[in-house]
Amino acid sequence: MNIRLSFPRYGFTLIELLVVMAIIAILMSLLLPAVHQVREAARRTKCKNNLKQLGLAFHNYHDAHGTFPPGYVSRNVTRADPATSETGPGFAWGALMLPYLDQQGLYNVINFELNASNPVNIPHGDTFLTPFRCDSDPAPEVFFVNDGTTNYDLATANYVGVFGYGSVTTVPGNPNPAGLLYRNSYTRFSDITDGTSHTMLIGERTSKHNFVSGVTAVDSHSTWYAAIPNASRPAGMGMMPNEGSASLVLGHVGQTTGTMVMHHTPNSTNHIANFSSMHDGGFQVLMADGSVHFLSQNINYDTFRWLGQHSDGNVIGEF
Repeated sequence: MNIRLSFPRYGFTLIELLVVMAIIAILMSLLLPAVHQVREAARRTKCKNNLKQLGLAFHNYHDAHGTFPPGYVSRNVTRADPATSETGPGFAWGALMLPYLDQQGLYNVINFELNASNPVNIPHGDTFLTPFRCDSDPAPEVFFVNDGTTNYDLATANYVGVFGYGSVTTVPGNPNPAGLLYRNSYTRFSDITDGTSHTMLIGERTSKHNFVSGVTAVDSHSTWYAAIPNASRPAGMGMMPNEGSASLVLGHVGQTTGTMVMHHTPNSTNHIANFSSMHDGGFQVLMADGSVHFLSQNINYDTFRWLGQHSDGNVIGEF
């Protein structure tokens, strides 16, 4: 007599397996954006902390010198002279504040009596400094500019001084109305009649501007080191072929040149003199009072412009 034992079989049918895989795929598609948002929130918070650290350095510099640092320094020029008249030295607000950012050693090895492009100094200009970088920007640590004869390696930064209204190339020493940082500026707290909580000091700029559909992206690198004399690079505007050295360390809130009017909010133009960031929806700014704000890229243009001019007398509401 043959006895056949029957045992239950366990396992997935093909249909069940496909259903499970589909569920896993859906969960992953929901999870990945959340992970991205968490990481970006962390990067944005770190960027905000960088700006706060820079704000403290600005205030300590003002306490020591009675003024904010100049946007950058240039010898033998008048306020009205264009960037093409500059011969150096070119050192920017970031380099001048090194002692207030725990970088006294780096400050000591730079010879500020010589040009920033001098072979003695330029090797220090590509030093990576964490307080000047926003992790949301995937740019390399170093980029280069050319002054017509030589390439210079410079450390990438993501924060530029607020120049005010005007061209950073044709009138880098004479914004009208003025922001807080421009060529050979000497701005004090007492000069800020619009109020320190309503005046931007520095703001973000990403290393590449790609905000206009159908238009080629343009490099918009910035640096903490210097406005290298005679440096020139594509402006990102068809009507304006190039921008000069000040665009490396300064950003404007608009300009009118002849019949050309450029009134752009952040993240809305490829012009390299504008402010921008890789954060969703806007960019972060350091105000003169040391506070940090996130400004929407959809901010009213007039409000944005007035925030970048320290004594225009315009009344600013919520921003």
